[in-house]
Formats: sequence, C-alpha cells, structure tokens
Amino acid sequence: MGYFLRKHFESLYIGFLWGLLVLLFFSSFFFFYQVYESRMDRISFEDKSRWNALLNTYSSYLKDAETGVRGYILTGDPEFLEPYQVALLDIPAAETLLRAECEPAYEIELESIIRASKLKIDYIQNFVKHFPIKKPQKSEFIESKRRMDVFRSELKSLLDRKLERENIEKEKNRKFTTRLISVSGGLFFVLSLFILWMILILKRNAKILLEKELIEDRLFEIDDLYQNSPVGFHSLDASGYFVKVNRTELDWLGYAEEELVGKVKWSDLLTEESKQTFQNNFPVFKSTGHIENLRFEAIRKNGSSIFINLSATATYSKTGEMIRSRSVLLDISRMVLYEKELIEARVRAEDANRAKSEFLSSMSHELRTPLNAVIGLSMWLMEDNPKPEQVEYLKNLRFSSETLLTLINDILDFNKIEERMIIIEEIDFSLKEFISSVSSSFTVKAKEQLLSFREEIDKNLPEYICFDPTRMLQVLNNLLSNAVKFTTEGTITLRVLLVSKFENQVVIRFEVEDTGIGISSDKLKYVFEKFTQANQDTTRKFGGSGLGLAISKGLVELMHGNLELESKLGKGSKFSFTFPCKIGKSISSSSLRHAKANSLDLLGKRILVADDIDINRSVVIRFLQRWGIESEEASDGEVVLAKLAKYKIDLILMDLHMPNVDGYMATKRIRENPSWQNIPIIALTASAQLETKEKIHAVGMNDFISKPFYPNDLYQKLVYWISS
Repeated sequence: MGYFLRKHFESLYIGFLWGLLVLLFFSSFFFFYQVYESRMDRISFEDKSRWNALLNTYSSYLKDAETGVRGYILTGDPEFLEPYQVALLDIPAAETLLRAECEPAYEIELESIIRASKLKIDYIQNFVKHFPIKKPQKSEFIESKRRMDVFRSELKSLLDRKLERENIEKEKNRKFTTRLISVSGGLFFVLSLFILWMILILKRNAKILLEKELIEDRLFEIDDLYQNSPVGFHSLDASGYFVKVNRTELDWLGYAEEELVGKVKWSDLLTEESKQTFQNNFPVFKSTGHIENLRFEAIRKNGSSIFINLSATATYSKTGEMIRSRSVLLDISRMVLYEKELIEARVRAEDANRAKSEFLSSMSHELRTPLNAVIGLSMWLMEDNPKPEQVEYLKNLRFSSETLLTLINDILDFNKIEERMIIIEEIDFSLKEFISSVSSSFTVKAKEQLLSFREEIDKNLPEYICFDPTRMLQVLNNLLSNAVKFTTEGTITLRVLLVSKFENQVVIRFEVEDTGIGISSDKLKYVFEKFTQANQDTTRKFGGSGLGLAISKGLVELMHGNLELESKLGKGSKFSFTFPCKIGKSISSSSLRHAKANSLDLLGKRILVADDIDINRSVVIRFLQRWGIESEEASDGEVVLAKLAKYKIDLILMDLHMPNVDGYMATKRIRENPSWQNIPIIALTASAQLETKEKIHAVGMNDFISKPFYPNDLYQKLVYWISS
C-alpha cells in the first residue's frame, strides 16, 4: 500500500512539472513579447519627442534672430546682432536635421514651415542691410510681424496634427499592452494556483518527515552545544548531588560521568575555604533562585586545583520547593594565576619605588652633608677678607656648590611630585608684598643681563590670600629664571590678574612673558617633560637640568591649575598658570617685631651642636661665635645627654644620623626628662623626605633646618625659638 501511494505521488509530481513547464513557456513568450513592444514604443516615442524638440529649437533660432535685429534697430548697437548672426549659422543645420528625421506624412508641412522661415529671414536681412541709412517704417514692422505669425501658424498646425496622431497611436498601444498584461497575468495566476496546489500536496506528504528530521537535528545541536561548550554545565538535585554534567566539566575535573552522577556532591569537590563560601551562599541561593559570579577552588581527581567562576539558577516545584539547580562554570585558573602575578609585580614595583625613594633620601643626605661644609667654608672665606685674586675663585666655588644643591633639590622635588608627597599648604600672607619681593629680586637679575623688568598688577587683587607661598615662589622662580636665562635683549614681564571672585574664593592668574629666543611649535609639547629642553644647542649654550618646567607643571597641577605655554621661535615665550585660593586674613606684625626686639638676647646664650662630622660642627660654631653665642659640641646622642647634664643649654642643634645614639633616640630620651622638656631642639637634617619631617615632630623636636643652610635662615630660627 505504501509503495502504491509513493508511485501515485511520483506520477502526479511528474505531471505537475510538465504542466508547469508548458505554462512557463507561454507565459515567458507573452511576457517577453510585451517587453519588446514596450521597448519599441519607447524608442519611437523618444525619436518623435526629439524631432519635436528640434522643431521647437528651430523656431527659437528664428525668434532669436528677430529679437536681435529689433534690438539693433532700436539701439543702433551692433552687439544686439550677435543672436541674429548665430541664428543664421544654426538655422541651416537645423533644417538639414529636420528633413533627415522627418516622417513622410509631415514633409509637406515641414517644407511650408521652412519657406515661411526663409521669407522672414530675408525680410529682416533687408532691415540689417540698409540700417541705419534707411530706418524701417511702421508698415515694414507690420509686415515683419505678419510673416512671423505665418511661420508660427504653420508650426502650430504641424505640431497639433502630429500630437493628435501620436495620441491615437498611444491609445492603440495602450489597449494592446493592456491585453498583453491581462493575458500574461491570467497565465501567471493559473501558474500560481498550480504551484500552491503542489505545495499543499508536498507539505502534507513531507511534513512528518521534515519535523522528525528537524527535531533530531535540534536535539543533536543542543546536545553537542551542551557537551562541547567552552564552559562547564551541571545540574544538581535538592541535596546537591550531580544529576547531569557536560563533557567539558568532566575534562576539567578528570572524572567520568558515571563516577559523579548520583554519587558525589558538588561541595565534596571543593576545598575547605570554598566549602565555607558554598555554605554561606546556599541559603541565599535557595531563597532568591539565582546567584552569580561565585569563585570556588575545586580539587581534580588527580589532586590538583582548578579555580571556577560559577553562576546558577534554581527550578522549583508547584509547592515552591527547590527541586534542581542548573549551573554555568568558567575556568578562571589562568586569570587567578595572572592576578597572583600582578599582585607580586605590584609588590615588587612598590618595593622598587620604596627603594628608589630611600636611595634618593640616602644620596641626598650623603651629597648635602659635604655640600654643607663646602657652602659654609666658602661663606667663611668670603667674609674673612680674602685676597682680591681669591674673591673670583670663592664666588665660582659658591656658585658651583649652590648650582649642585639646586640640581639635588630639583631631583628630590620631582620625585616627591611623582609620589604625590608634596602638600599644598594654606598660609595667610600678603600677596602684594610677595609680588613686590619677587619683582625686586628679578629686577636686579634682569639689570645684570642688561634687560628691563616690568610688572603689571591687577588693582582688584586681594591684599591677603590663603595659599602656599613657598610652592608659588618656587614656580615663579623657575619661570622668571628661565625668562632671564633665555632672553638676550628686551623685556621680562610679570603679569598678575584677578580672573574671578566669588564670596571668599578667588582665581588668580600669573603670566611670565619674555622677548627671548622662543620655542618652535614642534617642540612645545616636549618642554614640560623631565630632563628635556627645546634642543641640545639650548642645553649646551644655557645649561640647566631640564627639570624646572617639569617641576613647575607638577606643582601647578597640585594647585589645581594648569601650566600653559605660548611661544614663537625668535619672538619670545609666555608661560601662564591659574589657580584657585581663598582670601586671606591680615597678618599681625607683632610677632616679627617681638623677634627683632629680642634678637639681642642671643648674646651669651649656650647652644649645643650635635653632629658626628667635625667640619659640619665647625661651620655652625663659627657662625654662632659671630653672633655672640657660646657653644658646646657633641658627636653622638650619648655625648648630648652628658652635656645636658653638665651645662645649662638654651637650644640644641641636633643632627639626625649619628653613631651609637642617633638624633631621634636622643630627642626621645631628652623629652622623657622633665627638666629638659622645654629645651628647643632644631633638627639639622640633610634629608628632604616628608616622612622625615613628620618623624622629627613626632619624637618631640620643635623645628628643622635643611643642610646645607644659609646663615640668615639659621639666625632667624634661633631668634624665634630662644626668644619664645
């Protein structure tokens, strides 16, 4: 029976194909015939339209000729004859084309039009020929118009007759096309019915087979996706036992499916720490029905570990009881390994950075210590009536040592900026006095280089601001020093402007402009990089470490501002920075007057100088003697304590790094003794680290002064603390 049905179906199918072939043949014939006829009609219409357009163009030539002659007669200007002359050249060519493409039915009318055109042309040629000797009369103009009307009448008659005939042909073609479309449409409709009938038959007979094949394919795809997915899948029952697990997860864990399903719980494969994570999160999972991105460490069959990222959803019964969970797992072992490596690299980087800071601190101490002696001895010798020929040598010695000190300070400052170890303080000070001090200093430096120094100060600036004058001075010193260094002639301008003011807040802008060598546009982006100048010639000619602008930019950014540069090569540069700050309070000068009034109290005071290097103690003691101060010496902390027990000491200058008992330990022991708690202790340190300064205050020291120091700075601190 099945064989009979299959053979019957095949006969119907073959018969349908033959019928479909015949219908396609006739339908194609009618269709292509229609396309051919439509194409021929379009070509014919285009030819006729082109001939009509040519006839209208021919008419426009005659009109242009008449208009040109009329303009010439009315104005006497020969330029009006240009359209007329062009028409005389174009009309014969147009007549040739019209005759060549004219249909036989319109040849007589065309010749009549051409004759009327020539009569019109001959008539207006007489006007041109005898003008201006003979001007046309009114009657001649009337005759010219009549001839033009005759031409237009002939032209209109031909076009009307031609249009009427073309409309008749169009209507005939339209009816023919309608018949063709109707026949073709009918054939295609019948063909569509046949196709629909066959589709229904095929669909009815093949539906079951197709559905079966589709289901099998889908099941195979789903199973293949589940088993071979790059992520792990497993299902657990309510007790946590494996119900199903895919091949990927089995490969990860090293088990066979029959070893896990129904026999092992997921939690049995976890380390103790991961079991605790599972137990902590399982109640949340049962209540919410989902959980995401939990990290577990599982133990493979061979005892090794694998790190898993797990997300799961739960299936519930009608009573709301969880009956199964479905989990998706990612192998993150490599990521965990990378994390460990990154942590180790971070620790190593922090250690290296700490070592760099400690190295800089140590080198700073080692360099500043001999520099302290060099600068101090050069000051001694300068004030000790040197011979005239020695003065220049001593100046060079002092200049070189101070230059080296500046370089050391720049390197340390740059390191502190990179480590964000600099804090912008808020101190009330007079802005106008600050600007005046800077201007006075650089006016002298500018005159030494035969330059003029000019300041432009906004009158609306507040008298006092609350900011960090030390760091602001450091930036201005760098910018103005560069301006003086790189300017050979012209003017240095310091400009201070009030950008905005709101309640107690102001925004101030500093500008430093010079007429120096300038910087080319392609070098502007490099000048703020460390150890970089515009070019090597600049470095050789003017010197410098290339750190000044990098430090200035870092300090300005810490001020919540931005250092900007405008420059043209050979025309100078303008550096500017803007920063916000608070309006400050007026500073009482009573403390300053008090310090000055008590400066004479230094006479006869006894100061203990603690330093393990003899030359450093000698430098300090030499200055103390000049100020009438008695001194005691100590080479380590034990000697300091012994001197305190023996003498009445008014102040201690304490070095931090000394053998046996260092300055920190000595200070702690001093502060533990009630009799010595009020003795001022000033640290003499060659370290510039922020941690060092914090540690100085933490152990009980009152103040610090960096080595190498300037005598005036030491003197001011002594006056302040002894007078206090």
